Amino acid sequence: MALYDRDYMRESSPRSFTQTLRGLTALQCFLALNIAVFVMQFVFETGSIRHPLTGDILPLGGVSVHELSQGKIWTLLTYMFVHGSLGHLLLNVLMLYFAGSGVQQRFGSHHFVLIYLLAGIAGAGAEMAVNGYRGDTITPLVGASASAFGLLTALAVVLPNEEITAFIYFIIPVRMRLWTLAKGLFLIQLVFGLAGVLFNILPEGMQIAYFAHLGGAALGWFYARSLGYGGRPLTYASQWQPTTAQTHRQPAMARARVRPVVDLEQEPMKAAPSRPLDPVESLIEAEVDPLLDKINLHGMDSLTDEEKRRLERASREVDRHRQAKGA
Repeated sequence: MALYDRDYMRESSPRSFTQTLRGLTALQCFLALNIAVFVMQFVFETGSIRHPLTGDILPLGGVSVHELSQGKIWTLLTYMFVHGSLGHLLLNVLMLYFAGSGVQQRFGSHHFVLIYLLAGIAGAGAEMAVNGYRGDTITPLVGASASAFGLLTALAVVLPNEEITAFIYFIIPVRMRLWTLAKGLFLIQLVFGLAGVLFNILPEGMQIAYFAHLGGAALGWFYARSLGYGGRPLTYASQWQPTTAQTHRQPAMARARVRPVVDLEQEPMKAAPSRPLDPVESLIEAEVDPLLDKINLHGMDSLTDEEKRRLERASREVDRHRQAKGA
């Protein structure tokens, strides 16, 4: 297919609102939904109530054993988009953007949505189980933090050695591996969660759902491992069938990451003679095709400034060759 015959290289008219919505990624939609729900509840006071004594705004849509017992099953989903304060929203949105961008790029939007929702449900189940053990079935759980922990842990399984800069108290920069960060956060949640349940030593005002974070993180780890990342895939075939079957039954996403072994002892095969590529074809294959594939998968905004300049230069070069041939 010629370069300018591709849909995303043609001159286009201004996009309508519907086209803009269709061009959004799953991550962008979920971030927008979290922010929109917060604005609706705390600015327009829709979907919220005021505390009869303090006058504070209390958002609706949280999940608890009490809410579920009344038939409000949908709160298992709605709670992931409800937040109790602006600080709560900002922390979760930042974590979602950081972890969600990596997950969506490497797993795709479908897996991003599944990890977000399943981690949120697993986190809610873990928190409600612990709260029920403590005799609290009424306090609602709100926030996307369980989903964010699931996304972060899944990304850490895929890129355990990725070097990142974490800011302690948002001030002190510390370089560490992504897997180290995920393990550190998991252990912190576990220690504080157990301290609150077993010894009740946490302050009364600290309403942090530690076990929701742990449940979400565990689900994210399991999901990534079930796709074959981080070692042998957690599937029936890998656990109970012979090793020969495991190799062939690994998920395609994991197999794609394994480079084929080259036997250097074998005599090299003679390459079949091939016709020399046209300069325009060579340019498109080497410079343009990878960029167009990236645009097709992630949109034009995914290109860096340097990649956009390369695409423009290649387009001008193609035009120049075509004009030269026409002359």
